[in-house]
Amino acid sequence: MPDDLNWAIGGEAGDGINSTGKIFAQALSRAGRHVFTSKDFASRIRGGYTAYKVRSSTERVESVVDRLDILIALTQRTVEENMDELHEGSVIIYDGERTMMEDFEAPEGMIGLPVPLKRLAEDAGGALMQNIVALGAACEVANFPIENLDEALEKRFGDKGESIVANNRQAARLGEEHVVEELDHDEFDYDIETTDNDYVLLNGDEAIGMGAIAAGCRFYSGYPITPATDVMEYLKGRLERYGGHVMQAEDELAAINMALGAARAGARSMTATSGPGIDLMTETFGLVATSETPLVICDVMRSGPSTGMPTKQEQGDLDMLLYGGHGEIPRFVVAPTTISECFHKTIEAFNLAEKYQTPVYLVGDLALAVSEQTFEPEEFDMDSVEIDRGKLVDENEIDSWLNDSDQFQPHFPAADGISPRTLPGTSGGAHMTTGLEHDELGRRTEEQEVRIEQVDKRNQKVETAKNEEDWDYREFGDSDADTLVLSWGSNEGAMREAMGFLDEADIDVRFLSVPYMFPRPDLTEEIEAADEVIVVECNATGQFADVVEGDTLTRVKRINKYNGVRFKADELAERITEKLDAAQEVPT
Repeated sequence: MPDDLNWAIGGEAGDGINSTGKIFAQALSRAGRHVFTSKDFASRIRGGYTAYKVRSSTERVESVVDRLDILIALTQRTVEENMDELHEGSVIIYDGERTMMEDFEAPEGMIGLPVPLKRLAEDAGGALMQNIVALGAACEVANFPIENLDEALEKRFGDKGESIVANNRQAARLGEEHVVEELDHDEFDYDIETTDNDYVLLNGDEAIGMGAIAAGCRFYSGYPITPATDVMEYLKGRLERYGGHVMQAEDELAAINMALGAARAGARSMTATSGPGIDLMTETFGLVATSETPLVICDVMRSGPSTGMPTKQEQGDLDMLLYGGHGEIPRFVVAPTTISECFHKTIEAFNLAEKYQTPVYLVGDLALAVSEQTFEPEEFDMDSVEIDRGKLVDENEIDSWLNDSDQFQPHFPAADGISPRTLPGTSGGAHMTTGLEHDELGRRTEEQEVRIEQVDKRNQKVETAKNEEDWDYREFGDSDADTLVLSWGSNEGAMREAMGFLDEADIDVRFLSVPYMFPRPDLTEEIEAADEVIVVECNATGQFADVVEGDTLTRVKRINKYNGVRFKADELAERITEKLDAAQEVPT
């Protein structure tokens, strides 16, 4: 396992927790260290517990673990919330001059580090910088050169003027100096190693936005909703540089209909939302499929149903994404399993949408959306991106797609199900399309033979894609292991690191991470080859497990988590071990 450092800051919503954590994560990344972050925040503007956790190592890290080495506690509750992760030797930084913390005593075996955060911040220019003072203290505790903070502070506060940046640098150094001068430095047993490596730090929503730009997306419409809003925020100001447009709609209904209109006009288009928004978009989703319009709809899942817990993790939308909508709607459902895959699968989603003129659900979850991770810049090679616009015909090709009356046939029943497509203004390509059942010209009809022909045609596109595209899983571990673990979505990172814990316990597993929900790989042979099959997912009923059982007619064991918190690597290893132990105890 990586020789890592686990750091966190916690307090109340509105205390600047997120920006402080981001600054520290960026500083570690720019110092050539791998970083993985996790956020716990309340569904409100102010008040309610919130925390930002950073795991860092010189080796790659892909998950959080149940351990905290350094905790900046702005409230007593922060310590209480993290007691299970604190250990002997953990350092708790707090402001002993604040009323709520003046009576605080560190739990036995832990090191309480009182730092007058507010007073030192005021000395530097303002009480708002108390979190930066705490960062300076944390740098000294971890033996992390404080100069590494400077670039991150410049990035965060540079647009506010050089004096603000200078004040924050001074605040950090006052925190560092307080630890050096006032406290016993020999108590601390941390030493952060830096390297010359260059990394990119980003979260899943940002990776989706970056992938959309790389894929040639030129129109985005959306309505703000947690945890999908960061996709729109990333694209705003960036998409315009490439001739695109970002529109904030009045609601999710307007958002998907705007995106549909832009797609009909020929632009690669996208919208993003979460579960409640998908509910509202479902009717138009059927229109997108029936009109054979290429569109990418991103669902960043969160805890439901109803409003649920907007800032908590869950993978509860799978059934809706696979089967939602009245009638039978052809679709693709693509679910990235890592932050970097959010970039690559977004590009793939746009190509699938245009190549097969079929809507694509691009599925993320809160853990992917808000967690940040470091990658080498080469991971996001824009020059290697390939764009496939499918059967897009121009004036030179259109004659072969006209009927005897020189009419263009946008819904021609081709053998592969894929009709020709023209952009508005193409000479000879004028046509209409309706959400009513229609013939090959797009004109409404209720003729039985035409109805059958068009339904079969639309469904054939998915069958064609099954044969032409790669719908394979990602495989890790021992391919001959008796235990097979399956998962989807953000669980991949935790499971990959859990395999390290399992290996230490001499437990071999084969792990398949499935990024395609529909179409999806046939897992029958893989399941038949295993003695034990375990499906890992963040929902209560085991929706993916149900899909696997239906596909393979084989019962599987389930590890479900639905308390709003993502899986951690050591936790997952423990639960897999428990499942295997229980299986051995069952009489044969």
